[in-house]
Amino acid sequence: MDEKQDDRFVIQLRIGKQYYPINILRTQEEVFRAAAADINDKLQRYESKYPYQGSEKYMSMTLLDFAVRVIQLEKDKSTEPFVKTFTTLAEEIEQAMTAPSDETETDKEA
Repeated sequence: MDEKQDDRFVIQLRIGKQYYPINILRTQEEVFRAAAADINDKLQRYESKYPYQGSEKYMSMTLLDFAVRVIQLEKDKSTEPFVKTFTTLAEEIEQAMTAPSDETETDKEA
């Protein structure tokens, strides 16, 4: 049997009122179970806050909630500010290294 195949197995995840068999890597089981728990917590909050709306609406709002969170995290992790800072620092270092030295020959001998 292939070694990679041995690293995969099927888990049953409950999301809302449905069970889903999902074939995953063993190393990702914890992540998938945590994700399912987060989804179910969010679904339960929407069901409590807005009763009698139907499971499709709860699922849609939960999906929207997670999509917004993902987009915000991607935006927050932008490297653009770091690139600008490093570029500025690199320019300053280059200017400092190419600037004429203030030391004179007599200062070096003393």
